[in-house]
Amino acid sequence: MRHLPERFDAAIFDFDETMIDLEPQHTIACELLCRDLGSDYNEMPESFRHGSGKRVIDDIRDMREFFGWTRPFEELVRIRQRHFDEACQRADLALLPGVEHAVRALHARGVPLAVTSSAVGSSIDAILRRTGIRDMFRLIVDGSEVEHPKPHPEAYLLTAKKLGVEPERCVVFEDSTVGVRAAKNAGMYCVAVRNPNALTPQDVSPADVVVSSFEEIVSSRA
Repeated sequence: MRHLPERFDAAIFDFDETMIDLEPQHTIACELLCRDLGSDYNEMPESFRHGSGKRVIDDIRDMREFFGWTRPFEELVRIRQRHFDEACQRADLALLPGVEHAVRALHARGVPLAVTSSAVGSSIDAILRRTGIRDMFRLIVDGSEVEHPKPHPEAYLLTAKKLGVEPERCVVFEDSTVGVRAAKNAGMYCVAVRNPNALTPQDVSPADVVVSSFEEIVSSRA
């Protein structure tokens, strides 16, 4: 597989906008959460609405503070999650180009695979099952398992620890500024996969390699 180091012991994938485009579903979930609370999501700053790489729980905290909601935080999380899951169920979801090929090629080589994401683990699990590749991943680490969000390296370091692999022996696939920084802060090799649908341009220059899609990574020999 092109653009990867000759030797590595694990491959870690960011999820949203790296493996699959879920931006429309996240937007719908936020809009409906705001509607349920009597607020207008479009009143949130554009930098928030077009941001990338933040944990869902941090998004909800920011909205709660901005609108002055008094409903319990855990209840807000449940409402948004319900709307997100329903939006995903209605959508014709598909992995981004080259993702399934890359996952299957790495799995065939015996490389341990993991997802490390700011999204909710149960949703990631359901979508991976729906797309037919869940069994190829040893574990999912989501934003609820760490104290510090990306670009802090905590999530990636926790993933490496759970896999039993040294951080410097891991390859990370990321699409966002904060995600690339988190991977590099963890001492990992990072492949930045640009998301052509990103609402805000992402600075992924700190990555070791930058590609336009997973199709540049896989090859006929993979």
